[in-house]
Amino acid sequence: MNLIDLIIKGKLDEARQCCYDRLKEKMAKRLEEAKRYVQADMFEEVEELDERRNPNLVKMGRITKVRRRIRRNKKGRIVVQKNIRRSNIKGYRITGNTVRRVSATVRLRKARLLKRSWKTTRRAKLRRTLLKRKMSMRRRASMGLR
Repeated sequence: MNLIDLIIKGKLDEARQCCYDRLKEKMAKRLEEAKRYVQADMFEEVEELDERRNPNLVKMGRITKVRRRIRRNKKGRIVVQKNIRRSNIKGYRITGNTVRRVSATVRLRKARLLKRSWKTTRRAKLRRTLLKRKMSMRRRASMGLR
């Protein structure tokens, strides 16, 4: 029976289960497609690479080109980011097609904003670590390890 027939007959539990089963099938199908796309997008491995060198990064003078990165977007979907150019030199950025120095005012503004944001984040992280420590000490005490 399909979903509409189950709802008309008043079998709502079966209708809900039917809906969940259908969603699971669709998610499995989408996941298979995403895996195929990611697998097709992967670059070939070269056997004679040095262990210290990352094959995903290509250094070209003052610019580093990041070839492929696999991420998840806000909705949880797998996204492949490609060929992002970054400056090789600290304190410089790519503007247009050239490498330019980050100005002092921009650096100071960024430092100020980061300081303001880390003021609260640092406190939250400390709180979380203290909470975890308290929980682990409680577990140890319950096991008899003081």
